[in-house]
Amino acid sequence: MSEKTNNQKPLVLLDVDGVINDLGALSGQRRVYEVERVLSHGHIVHIPDYMGWLIRKITDVAEVHWCTTWRHRANDEIASQLGIDSLSVVDDGTNSRYVSWKAAAAHDLVDTALKQGRQVVWIEDFYGDPPVAAMPVGTQFVDTAKNHEMVLQIEMLPAWLLELFDSSTPVVHLATH
Repeated sequence: MSEKTNNQKPLVLLDVDGVINDLGALSGQRRVYEVERVLSHGHIVHIPDYMGWLIRKITDVAEVHWCTTWRHRANDEIASQLGIDSLSVVDDGTNSRYVSWKAAAAHDLVDTALKQGRQVVWIEDFYGDPPVAAMPVGTQFVDTAKNHEMVLQIEMLPAWLLELFDSSTPVVHLATH
């Protein structure tokens, strides 16, 4: 596979809490994998042992931006724990702890990528209510809260994204129950 420039790669918007930070494990759900507890900016983040591998696979094939209330702080202990370099950050400049700002702040970035013919996926714990009407047509949504898992699992990713992963690397499938 030839090396793609960022403007050819798919665009992935990536949240932290409920995606990388396993809120199910935090609330006591049993897991078949280990969960590393990482202190970041005064908060304990519960990161599954497979998450670094999964996020590195995504960053290898896509242009990834943090779209999280953690904003630039996600590039500190969280990125380091995942084994990734700092990512660009979607930010509206308000420091709001609510998630309502995210769609407006990401809209133009997503619109530009879609107009370039790129795939776009937003990975977030939407609780069954992704902001479809607030985003450009063509935006795909992965809702990590849809089945109450509260963490990203490989089976949740769109098939087109999985197809971009290096075929020599086995895909790890998880059972959480």
